[in-house]
Amino acid sequence: MSAENIYTNTGNFFSRCIHTLASLMKIVLRSKFGVRLPVASSESCIVLGNGPSLKTSLTNHLPVLEKSTLFCVNSFSITQEYSSLKPQYYVILDFGFWMSDEKIILDTIEALKTKTSWKMQLFIPRMASKSKRFKELCEANKNIELNYFNYTVFKGFSVIGNFFYKNNLAMPQSQNVLVATIFLAVNCNFKKITVVGADHTWHENMHLDENNMLCLKHVHFYDNEERVTHIPFKKGIHLSETFKVHEIFATWAKTFYGYIALENYSKYKNCKIINASEVSFIDAFERKKL
Repeated sequence: MSAENIYTNTGNFFSRCIHTLASLMKIVLRSKFGVRLPVASSESCIVLGNGPSLKTSLTNHLPVLEKSTLFCVNSFSITQEYSSLKPQYYVILDFGFWMSDEKIILDTIEALKTKTSWKMQLFIPRMASKSKRFKELCEANKNIELNYFNYTVFKGFSVIGNFFYKNNLAMPQSQNVLVATIFLAVNCNFKKITVVGADHTWHENMHLDENNMLCLKHVHFYDNEERVTHIPFKKGIHLSETFKVHEIFATWAKTFYGYIALENYSKYKNCKIINASEVSFIDAFERKKL
């Protein structure tokens, strides 16, 4: 082994040691022990991302989706498909859903309240447990059962991380709600998880204006793409500062690495994750047609 490899491996080892210790401290300080998730209602499930290609999956494979156990995310409730497909699981991760009064967020909550006429499990991070919005939602609609999960990111040695993942004390970094959703599906003990609508083609919708301001078109399957325009890509709902190009690519890198961590964890849990999205930049999972 060369001196350079020894230096690199030694550096990686000590880096993992530091990350592991830091993660252990976060778990002790932030995570609630004894969290239990609902047990899978079937062997397999399908996770619906809100990417533009979901429209094609809905058109071409509606009979498959109608008879499957479904997870959906974020603002799926505002769509017509929410009432027709009746997903059994719903995951919300973005803190804007309990801190913002944007129209789309209020519309999402209202749709959950008025449309959900079937039994459904709603997952939100434990950090949102003090929000009255979700408690009032579940009080108004008894079909919705609220489940909290620990969004405590673990970084470090995977053998240690798997222990905390399995016990719902930590999870991979979830820059995107789909990472959290797939993780929850694995921990609910689904043995086959298929993902659709996970385009992750944000880089194709970037634009840098004449003032070097980074702008982005946020396109979902339920949007009229002709009406979606580039808007400044801000760092937070209450912040005016926009991302720099290198910052957003670094953030997206965390998203795609989250899928790598999920693939490794799924093997530990004897679970198969398949990416059946019509369009996708996720390379961590096996690709198949739905």
